Amino acid sequence: MAEIIFHPDTAYEIKGSYEWYQNQAEGLGDDFITELESAYEAIAEFPNTWPIFTNNCRRFLLSK
Repeated sequence: MAEIIFHPDTAYEIKGSYEWYQNQAEGLGDDFITELESAYEAIAEFPNTWPIFTNNCRRFLLSK
């Protein structure tokens, strides 16, 4: 499985997004985390699927 390298601000951004979604509707933050986990698994399994976005980095857009 490929190693995925995250930007240092990733944890902060995820926490803020989770809280925002939870404030919109109970459980929506949990759905967000589930979507992130699915994305992480897809990226780790097929790392070259997504096109290079910038500086040799690839971008995966969540479907929700």
